[in-house]
Amino acid sequence: MLPKEKKFRLPSIRRSDFYLLPNLITLTRVAAVPLVAGCAYLKWNWAAAALFALAGLSDYADGYVARKYNYESRLGMLLDPLADKLVIVSTMIMLLWLGRLDLVWFGKTSDILPPTLVIVTVGREIAITGLRGIASSMGMILPAERGGKFKTWIQFFAIIFLLLDFQPWRSLGEVLIVISVLAALWSGLQYIFRFVSRLPT
Repeated sequence: MLPKEKKFRLPSIRRSDFYLLPNLITLTRVAAVPLVAGCAYLKWNWAAAALFALAGLSDYADGYVARKYNYESRLGMLLDPLADKLVIVSTMIMLLWLGRLDLVWFGKTSDILPPTLVIVTVGREIAITGLRGIASSMGMILPAERGGKFKTWIQFFAIIFLLLDFQPWRSLGEVLIVISVLAALWSGLQYIFRFVSRLPT
């Protein structure tokens, strides 16, 4: 019924999938969330940035191991983007609370822009996660695209610079975080168009 999705079909999720090395690496990214938040709260900026950077590298590592050793699984395809979203969204909320998203443009601080950046990011991630859930219930897998991965890496670098919280890196992080939100909207639309195009007529 959905011939275009055959190449994405993987076996159902099994208990053993949780012990595959790529999925264990992905779970360490989830475990990093409270550690990054705690270090940021304590103003241990270098530690927070380093932990967040390691979480970003784990995103590359789990995909590399999965492809190289043929450890790809349906659980991994669903868990990997969820871990990315959790790390990014939670850290952005922490940065907003710490006042590090109080972007200064042309000498003025906007009251509406910081929460808007977080709201758009969180809304986009919830929408795409829900869309993937609907697709999965139909036997359709929507793996991460290059556009989505590119957006994720921009977010990671932006957040690292904002966690460091010193110039000139903070200003660069402010510019990148705005770019990442625009990229998030664009890649979100791509996911929606791809999902709709693969629905049966």
